[in-house]
Amino acid sequence: MEKSILLCFAHPDDEVGCAPFVARYVAQGAKATLICATNGDVGSVDEKFLGNFPSIAALRLAELDSAAKAIGFTEVVTFGYRDSGMMGTADNDHESSLWHAPLEEVTERVVEVMRRVRPQVVVTFNTFGAYGHPDHIKINQATLAAFHQLQDEPGHPQKLYYTTGPRKLLNVGLVVMKLMRQNPRAAGKNHDMDLQAAVEAMTPITTRVPVAGYQAPMWAAMRSHASQIQPSGFTDNIIRPLSRFFMRSASLSRVYPEPQPQAPIERDLFANLSSPGVPLPSQA
Repeated sequence: MEKSILLCFAHPDDEVGCAPFVARYVAQGAKATLICATNGDVGSVDEKFLGNFPSIAALRLAELDSAAKAIGFTEVVTFGYRDSGMMGTADNDHESSLWHAPLEEVTERVVEVMRRVRPQVVVTFNTFGAYGHPDHIKINQATLAAFHQLQDEPGHPQKLYYTTGPRKLLNVGLVVMKLMRQNPRAAGKNHDMDLQAAVEAMTPITTRVPVAGYQAPMWAAMRSHASQIQPSGFTDNIIRPLSRFFMRSASLSRVYPEPQPQAPIERDLFANLSSPGVPLPSQA
């Protein structure tokens, strides 16, 4: 049975954090598909990056193409929705935005991809969209709906994961922000990110995939998204060399099948798959 993994995200560059484990599975012969639901055209871009690109959307999709090749994705499927912007903004209400699109429409587009590429494993954002971004929330809703809609069909996706991180460490970060008199509920360039709510919404780590030796595709993907990510000298000279030692696993949260209490940490996204068309046990 060919291994197939599907990542469902909203914007160009959302895939960067998943690069190490995707690269690992691709190296082992798996097929990896990425859904990118928007063109990222509401993101701010310095004029120097636009060059001969006719629009921000064209630039960001070109960056996505470069990043996807660096990571090793078999295919990238773009839905072409307009980036929605954060809640309460004019961009959020734009008629072409992902947030404005009917959920049934977006779900059906995800279903079409799932039926075609037949992933056993699906990865997306959590229900809060990581940090409350409307597009992240919408692609979560559509992915969940598509995943469950297909459970009665042969070759249905079997395991569903959310991206997650070290909640205890992030809580320490929130304390530090407060000590520095920064409001974690009004973070970010536009003070529209609620980091407190983001940490509270995180689902627990259930899975740690070994990715030692697979960090290079992540750094290459970051360089591809130059209009959005500009690593500092500290990152290039200190963090990147050290990453081979402290980024030895990728953390995810399995939400289906739901892990049992006290279940051991999972090490392989493709572990304990059932035969095609056979329901997966309640605990993998």
